[in-house]
Amino acid sequence: MDKKIGIILVAHGSKHKKSNDEFIQLCDSIRVENLDKFDFIEHAFLEFEEPTIEMAIKSVHERSIDNVSVYPYFLNSGKHVSVDLPFIISEVETLYPSMKIELLNHFGSSKSILSIISSDLEAVL
Repeated sequence: MDKKIGIILVAHGSKHKKSNDEFIQLCDSIRVENLDKFDFIEHAFLEFEEPTIEMAIKSVHERSIDNVSVYPYFLNSGKHVSVDLPFIISEVETLYPSMKIELLNHFGSSKSILSIISSDLEAVL
């Protein structure tokens, strides 16, 4: 039996609805592009908006997902990435001991960012 794999994309969250909506739209596009790769893709917010990370993990668990990877959509490795997210994940792991929860490296650490920025800057030429 294959294990079911879920992804939770996490953004900071904003008091501005437009900012949150932009992240949700990005997640919707990621979900559509990866329908054949993952059993479930959800979005979550650290602050100001729902679903919270805890709510998203509960939703994944209710779908009998075996492994969930949490992808922090954060540019830098500040307190939220280095302290808050690992703490939340460790707390939630105790609620769902049968589910493997992995915190992935944050977006800003991706090696692909250099090529994205370089490509965008070529438009200046």
